[in-house]
Amino acid sequence: MTHHIVIAGGGASGAIMAANLFRLGDGALRVTLVEASGEIGKGLAYSTNNPSHLFNVRAAQLSAFSGTPDHFERWLAIAYPQIARNGPFVPRGIYGEYLEAALRETAPVGKFRVLSQACVGMRQLENGVEVTLADGSSLPAHFAVVATGFGMQKPNEGLLSNPWNDPLPEDKDARVLIVGTGLTMVDTVLSLLDNGHRGKIIAVSRRGLLSQRHALHRPLQLSTADIPLGASIHYLSRWLTDLVRTHVANGGDWRDVMDGMRPHIQAVWRYLPTESRQRFLRHAAAFWDIHRHRMPPAQAERIDAVLESGQLEIVKGRFVSATRCGTRLFADIVRSGWDEPQPFKADVIYDCRGVRRRADQTLPGLPGALVEAGAARLEKLGLGLEFDRNCALVNREGEPSARIFGIGPVTLGTFWESIAVPDIREQARLIAEKIASGGRVAPRNSLASLP
Repeated sequence: MTHHIVIAGGGASGAIMAANLFRLGDGALRVTLVEASGEIGKGLAYSTNNPSHLFNVRAAQLSAFSGTPDHFERWLAIAYPQIARNGPFVPRGIYGEYLEAALRETAPVGKFRVLSQACVGMRQLENGVEVTLADGSSLPAHFAVVATGFGMQKPNEGLLSNPWNDPLPEDKDARVLIVGTGLTMVDTVLSLLDNGHRGKIIAVSRRGLLSQRHALHRPLQLSTADIPLGASIHYLSRWLTDLVRTHVANGGDWRDVMDGMRPHIQAVWRYLPTESRQRFLRHAAAFWDIHRHRMPPAQAERIDAVLESGQLEIVKGRFVSATRCGTRLFADIVRSGWDEPQPFKADVIYDCRGVRRRADQTLPGLPGALVEAGAARLEKLGLGLEFDRNCALVNREGEPSARIFGIGPVTLGTFWESIAVPDIREQARLIAEKIASGGRVAPRNSLASLP
């Protein structure tokens, strides 16, 4: 019997999912990728054409297949030999091309198609899934996968510009305000500089923290037995700090510890008490992010240069709102130590706050439709839809679906580590193996097998 799988979302998560289905599905399946743009593998992070926008992980970690870790590097050496020779951090814009090549390599003729439509609903039936498209038609499937990427993020507020879609200011001397100081801010600053921007750039965030830079290191070998799973965030933070301090005192690098923790983060998050998760989000997430999601050296050098010249300034403060007065914009910022907001004038304001803002019950797109229909619910902290250990969508009553799964950033609230390629490809392997088993039995070596 040939199984039909529908994947909602054609970004990196959806494309990696499709490629793993074909590689692990022994040919007895066909896949429909539903993507409004009709493009494969682009998504939010990989739609950029700016060569200054680099992956913040090394090329050796970018294979779409966990069982073939050098798959991306081999493709890169053939398709872009000069880029392959330039170093381990490569432009993100080429990744969609790689994913298309991976699909051509794995998909049997006539077994894969892309529908240039939006998916607006899914309903589990006794023996399959009914997928609803934006034109009102329905698509029957045996299984479905939600791969909507950063679909939990709300649209930009009012006068704030989208750093990915809105044009750069024509006036090279324009005063630019950026809300957020993470990696999206870095990309935005580099886009401005590449466009010849000369004006002042101010980036503001609550803590005014910048991502650390990558450097050569050797990940520390840790097992789950070494980590205090289930401990409070206070105890866990103290344990991690002591481990870093001891490791550095013995001649190591803090990056060794961070990358040694990486394979265990999903287990840590799952066993972290809800109150500790809340405290982490309030007090520690920003510090985790700047150490976990680091800048490639080439980007860090350019950011350091504009900070030193004074063209870029980092301000510690909380963005409240923006208003327009004539041709100018004014942002109200409550600076650290102040009680009242202070107006910051700008010609353009970019919203670079990232994707971890909590959602509500009025989500747009497919995630909102699933919640409204009762086929899904938000996890407790509102960071994303709730899934079980096998990436199965959890409905309003708390029951995991046997037919609908989720992959990538939409699973952030359940797994925390779910936005980087190594995490996404492992989820893809898990789901592909489960679908190959008819959705009945969890794979032996899956996320479900973690303690």
